[in-house]
Amino acid sequence: MRRFRIHSGTTRTALWRALVVLELALLIVLGTSAWVFQGTRATAERVGSHSVPSIQHVLAAHAALVEADQAAVASFRSGAVGLTGPGERYQNQIALAGQSLTQLAVDSIAGAGVGQSIQLVQGQLAAYSGLIEQADAHFRKDPASVLATADLWYASRLLHMPDGILDQLDDLLAVEQRALDDQLTAGRMAPGWMAVWIVPAAVLLGLLVATQVFLSRRFRRTFNPPLIAATLAVLALAAGMSSDVAARRELTATRQAGATLVGVWQARIDAADQRGQTMLGEAVAQACPGACDDLAIAKAAGESPAEETLTARIKDVDGHAAAAAATTGRLVLLLLAALIAMALVPLGLYPRIDEYR
Repeated sequence: MRRFRIHSGTTRTALWRALVVLELALLIVLGTSAWVFQGTRATAERVGSHSVPSIQHVLAAHAALVEADQAAVASFRSGAVGLTGPGERYQNQIALAGQSLTQLAVDSIAGAGVGQSIQLVQGQLAAYSGLIEQADAHFRKDPASVLATADLWYASRLLHMPDGILDQLDDLLAVEQRALDDQLTAGRMAPGWMAVWIVPAAVLLGLLVATQVFLSRRFRRTFNPPLIAATLAVLALAAGMSSDVAARRELTATRQAGATLVGVWQARIDAADQRGQTMLGEAVAQACPGACDDLAIAKAAGESPAEETLTARIKDVDGHAAAAAATTGRLVLLLLAALIAMALVPLGLYPRIDEYR
């Protein structure tokens, strides 16, 4: 009888310990799953709604200013400026650049320095527009005046000089790209953070299997249905967390596609800029042949990627960003699976504990 009491007390204590340990392990897995998943979801939302659009805003502003400069030069070269001013295309591109900078100020999360840089660019852009208007006024007074060409040249230099508008935009682009990289490699997005969830989940599965084996040997019952159901719920949770891994892969693909997009867009910008600068050099040479060699500009126009290529790259980036956000919408189901497992464990152990009351 005494041996039976010792055996009974030991078994009951072991069952209580198993219950407490399993519940604590489930609570830890629940917390780490929510923590990791929420971090991925927040990052995916920031990337899709802020970081990627911010990079696109900078590129759009850069391209618009280069197109505006080229349009202004073309208008002066053709003489159309005397009738229509710098032209509708110039006005549209300047407006687009201003809108892109305004939207960048709204979307950027790269830090307070971005706002100051945007204000500097906007101030320089106002000066650029003023020089173009001044060149227009000189041309209307005297189409043969060198002053109009000089103002046009100075306006273009305001874009292209060191620390000019285009350099400032390049700096903004680098800042936004670094911000995107930091979001995808730091904090809960660091590769080691997945171990914060994987290790507790693996330990929990091992504890569930060990408890099932203990019950099978001690009570001569091969299966404990509630514990088996709890194990399946944990496995479902683990399978569901694969969507977090998929979201991280999509975010990595977003960064890679973004780098490709920047390359294609920059190639188009460079090609347009080279054409505009060559036209400006020809206009300067025509305005004062032999006397303005210091102002002459000549660049060979490079090959510009097709518009369809740029559009496809933009869709690729947006598609990966949207896919990353879509795969992070299962948090409620995963938490439900963990809560179900927490409810099933006591159902599997309480009847055995009662047998040793």
